[in-house]
Amino acid sequence: MLFSAAFLVPGPDAVAQSISRDARLMTKIIRDTSFEIVPGVQETDLTYLNKAGKPEAVYVLRANLHKGKLALEASTPFASDTFCRQTLMESIHWENGPHHHVIGGVNADFFDMSNGVPVLMEMTHGKVVKGASRANRPFMGVLKNGKVIIGDSALYAQKQKSLREALGGAQLLVKNGREIPQLQNAFSLTRHPRTAAGIVNSHTVLLVVVDGRQPDYSNGMPLDELAHLMKILGAKTALNLDGGGSSTLVSLNHAGDQWINRNRPSGKRERAVANGWIIVDHR
Repeated sequence: MLFSAAFLVPGPDAVAQSISRDARLMTKIIRDTSFEIVPGVQETDLTYLNKAGKPEAVYVLRANLHKGKLALEASTPFASDTFCRQTLMESIHWENGPHHHVIGGVNADFFDMSNGVPVLMEMTHGKVVKGASRANRPFMGVLKNGKVIIGDSALYAQKQKSLREALGGAQLLVKNGREIPQLQNAFSLTRHPRTAAGIVNSHTVLLVVVDGRQPDYSNGMPLDELAHLMKILGAKTALNLDGGGSSTLVSLNHAGDQWINRNRPSGKRERAVANGWIIVDHR
């Protein structure tokens, strides 16, 4: 058993509405279910019709890192500092252990498909595995005091000695509570599957996956819609991570004895990726 079922909140009392219908994103909410996986970590599974009347499926992990002994950590293949690729589910099995219980997570940085080398930096448990390589490319990191930050390469250079975990990302979506206008190009404007991370406040983070490329189930989002979604979910700062076939969200089931792929990856199966962000309970 990964967790005793006593730590979970089952049944109808666990169900709650997470957001109100937002005219910029949706015409109708089909499903909005939120439940507590363990104290401090809430999952929301949301399905709605977008403004074109097409379905969107969204999966959200919200973690209060001040609750108990929760932490946000970088996950790498085989829990090692070797560049390669592994599915998030497999990586979680490697990361899990006594007093290091993985609650869930998402895929993270873009990477070289041929060798699994991430585009930007990679730092785990205070060890720099790969340094920053692209100016002004944003990242998310966890300071040694547990605070989560999102910023550019200049902030990384400034905070590097104080960081415990860090992984790269791509477009900044929200900053200081305001949506960031996105470039008008094919990558930004096309409805792709997306993964994003956000900071709600000094101790609460969001890990989000939007499924896509499956017209009858979920159609994906352009980046401006993703930015708005992150804002209405409460993010004061948010970052776009690797999407497309990489987009994956894994979390514990209600019994607490196995992890589940909550979303439906667009390639029909989970893609092996370079790294991920995981929520860990250190009890």
